Order: sequence, then C-alpha cells, then structure tokens
Amino acid sequence: MFKKNFFLFILIIYSVSNSAELRFGKGSFSVSSDIFGTSKKIKEDITVYSIAEQHKNIFGNRLFYSYNFSFMSSEKERKLIDLYNTAYDPTPGYKPQMEYELKGFDGQIDLGFDALNSGNSYLGFSAFLGISLPYIENYNTEGNNNNTLSALPDSKTEIKTYRIGGSVKGGYEIFPRINIFGFFSYGYQTGKVENEKWGIDGSVNGSYMTLGGGVMFYILKEKKKILFLTLSPQLYVTAGYKYDRWELKDVKINNIALNLNKDDLVITDSYGFFGLGYSF
Repeated sequence: MFKKNFFLFILIIYSVSNSAELRFGKGSFSVSSDIFGTSKKIKEDITVYSIAEQHKNIFGNRLFYSYNFSFMSSEKERKLIDLYNTAYDPTPGYKPQMEYELKGFDGQIDLGFDALNSGNSYLGFSAFLGISLPYIENYNTEGNNNNTLSALPDSKTEIKTYRIGGSVKGGYEIFPRINIFGFFSYGYQTGKVENEKWGIDGSVNGSYMTLGGGVMFYILKEKKKILFLTLSPQLYVTAGYKYDRWELKDVKINNIALNLNKDDLVITDSYGFFGLGYSF
C-alpha cells in the first residue's frame, strides 16, 4: 500500500511541476435520494476550485496524461422532510424541515494515446483512475421537535468511491494561439456511503460520467533549445464548462423516522469555469 501511494504521489508531483491549470468555477449541484428524508431534489449554488491539465504529451510522442483535482462547496438548501414517519411521530400538522450542504473532493488521472496529433490539434483515448470524497451535512431547523432531533440529528453523510473507466479527449487549433477542447469520461465506481447517526451504512456500486469543453488562449507560446533539450514554455487562459454525474445503486438506511429502507443516490454538478495555466 505504501509503495502504491508513494508512486501516486510522485506521479502527481511530476505532472503538476510540468503543467498545471488553476481553475475557478461557479454553477449548481443537485442531490437526489430518499435517504435524506425528502423526495425532492436538493439543489443549490456551488463553488469549485480545481487544479487541472486537459492534455499533455509525454516525451514528445503521442502518449499523454491529464488530471483534474477539484474541491467543491455549496450553499445551504432547506427542504421539507416529506418522507417523515408519522407512526413514529403522530404530532398533528407537524412538518419537519432540514438544511443540507455539499462539500468534498474529486480527483481523476488519465493516461492515454493520441490517435491523431498535429501540433495543438489532437484526438486521444485514455484509461483513468479516480476517487470521490464528497459529504453532505444536514442541519435541523428551529421548528423541529425533540423526536426529530433524536432520530435525525445534525450529521454528515460521507461518500467514498473509487472509479475506473475510459475517456475521449480532443482539441483543435481554430486560430493561431486559440484552441477549442472537449472531453468525455465514463466508468464504473464502487465504495461506501456512511452516516452512523442516521443509520446509513453500506457498500455501493454505480457509474460515473463527466463531459465538458472550452476555449484556450495562449498568452505565451515559444520553443527554446537549451543544449540537448527543447523546451516549450506556454502560458494560457481558459474558459469552459464541466458536468459531472455520480450514480450509486441501493444505498441502505435503517431509521425509524423515515418511511424507506434503501434508495439510489444521484449527485450532479454543472458549472462554468475560468482558468490560468502553464506548461513546459
């Protein structure tokens, strides 16, 4: 395990030292699952900070790598607990409410081969490994009674999944110094969803998908030869869009206050971003 983690750490350091793009994104996210006590989607604004590399060739040939490490945080969203078990709490007219907030990390590393490559235009196919560590915090509102506070206390639902799959990445130079790019990834994921206070605990499987694209403008783009080395320092800005979807099947819950025992969990985000990047 130590050797695998050390190798991954060295790979990340090498990748970032050769090329990286800092991104700032704003958009929205949604969470859909009855395990949170509401049959409605939880949807709110989201802010995303990322370190990314869309496509970087290795050793001057058609092999390439890419990566994306993102940290996300949302605003709070208030929802009615419409799946509340009235047999547990028969208080007439009582309708508890809960606030939800999403935070977390997602990372993915791709390694692939360009089927087509001509300067800054390319079409590549890759395999990827990824990890997702989002969590959803819930907060009771002021009007909730002691029964709700006991069975559905303030807590954190932690999600940890690992994924593997394939990607398609493309780029095209439409004008000197201006490129457009796009990407699509799809894979299988497995992991756990846990919230001890709510009785959520179980291994889960599902799928992951992401797609997006954007435009890249090169502020600096040169080639320099130093002794036997040829360097290509580049500085660029980007603007783009990214969409992610995590789907997990049959998440189990055992809570006396809710009228269910399992449901699927679907999380999506959709946001625009601006970036500043470099490459050598």
